[in-house]
Amino acid sequence: MGVKLKDLLLLPSLREAEVIAGHNSLTNTVTSLSFLEVSDMDFFNNNIALEHEYYAGELVITSLFSIRNDVKKQCDTIRYLHSVGEVGMLLYYVGIVIPKLSPEVIKVADELDFVIILMPKNNVSLRYNEAIVEIMSEILKEKSPDNIVNEVLEKASLLPEHLRSVEMTLKILSDILRANIILTNADGQVINQIKWPRNSTMDVAQFVKQNPIEDGLQEQKDEFSFYYKEIYHKDNGVLNLYLIREHNLLTQVECEQAVELVRVSLNLWGKKHGEVSEYALLQAILNDESEKMYRLAKSLAVDVKAIDMMWLLQLKDLQQEKEIKAELLEYVAKFYRTCVVQVVDNQLVVLLGNYRHNDSELELSNEYMNITQYQEQIASLVLCPRMRNTTDVRNTYQLVSEVSAQVPTVFKARKNFSISEMRQVAYAIKMVQSGEAEVEGWLALLEPIMDNQEYMTTLCSFLLDSSADFQRCSELLFIHKNTVKYRIKKISELLGYDVTHFSESYECYIACMIYCMINR
Repeated sequence: MGVKLKDLLLLPSLREAEVIAGHNSLTNTVTSLSFLEVSDMDFFNNNIALEHEYYAGELVITSLFSIRNDVKKQCDTIRYLHSVGEVGMLLYYVGIVIPKLSPEVIKVADELDFVIILMPKNNVSLRYNEAIVEIMSEILKEKSPDNIVNEVLEKASLLPEHLRSVEMTLKILSDILRANIILTNADGQVINQIKWPRNSTMDVAQFVKQNPIEDGLQEQKDEFSFYYKEIYHKDNGVLNLYLIREHNLLTQVECEQAVELVRVSLNLWGKKHGEVSEYALLQAILNDESEKMYRLAKSLAVDVKAIDMMWLLQLKDLQQEKEIKAELLEYVAKFYRTCVVQVVDNQLVVLLGNYRHNDSELELSNEYMNITQYQEQIASLVLCPRMRNTTDVRNTYQLVSEVSAQVPTVFKARKNFSISEMRQVAYAIKMVQSGEAEVEGWLALLEPIMDNQEYMTTLCSFLLDSSADFQRCSELLFIHKNTVKYRIKKISELLGYDVTHFSESYECYIACMIYCMINR
């Protein structure tokens, strides 16, 4: 099920449309179509967006009416749609709703390979239903089910690495088959449950319990057809796969392809998929496996909804992993009722909730770093407060993982960081990746002192490693505090910024980050 974007452009309703961004993605497959009625992503995220959902293969139709005068929000919308798997946008009424699509929006879409198809401009005779009918007819054309495994794996390969999982594979399969999917362990405990449609109120797990069926058979009850297959996997033992479709029978090929796909996805992403442990719970959170996450949280009596704080500790090696983990768990358990402490890829992830005390919790990480006997083994600790949900946890973990390699390059004498500082590192990385002109623009701020290595070292140490503290900077540079004050005064005069004032020093702060990255 599905049709390539380039083939949609041959339809009569789209023949006069113009691709203005994302040309490299025209071979991507469209499997569904949706309206983007609410295009303000701030409102959408706060009031409508479904947590743990991904829209692989979906094309949206919109006019961006609610953000027609806000280029920044238009760019944010493109970024958000791309982040949740949308393949592109069919944009109507440019010249009427939006006078002209900003080059900045097109640039963002091109950077993400997000397709924007512009319908004929200044044309009030355009009708949504013409494109909808033709596109959905192409998507729903009867096609051979022999290619389901390859189609799903192709879609999964386009996902961000942290979202490639058994659950996400099953969600894509569910959309293709238009069927409910349940995967249980040998004891009948649900590991994954995907409903179709997603808002279905049907108790799928109860349906399976009440309708036992022999292995490899498909049966019908009322308006439902259901198929069962026992699957053996080397790391997970016996698993049970159920497919339940309303009104129409599943074909034999669809069933066989579904079983093969589950086997492949287990081999790729499902090591210890049925394991009940805090490590498995953390992996489910980071991989966006909602059904598995809630099942494991219930089994382990972990209140995941209470998690609102995260610490991320980068370890230099794993030789004393168990000792560090035990010490850290003992420490945080004094302050929090909900504590999950697990190692993932040389990173100790600490999820915390239900704080026991009334005083501020923000200094606890600094206190731990001061008292731990494993300071030499810990490369850094990032404090991440105000986690609203597990989506925040996952996105924050991903951000820190992406920038962690650059942290020692930027901050040469620090171990404790805030998530805000990691976002600033991410921004500096983005500026470096934007090209030579962007880098030169930022470094021009430092040009008056660029040839004075003493001043550059002092400024970078003062802003990046000392948090603009004269005493700390003097200790790091092994010079007198008054010498630091003198140098910072001269640097401020040469730059034309008072670098002791945050409002004036922020741009210099980013410029220093960029300087460190390209002169490491």
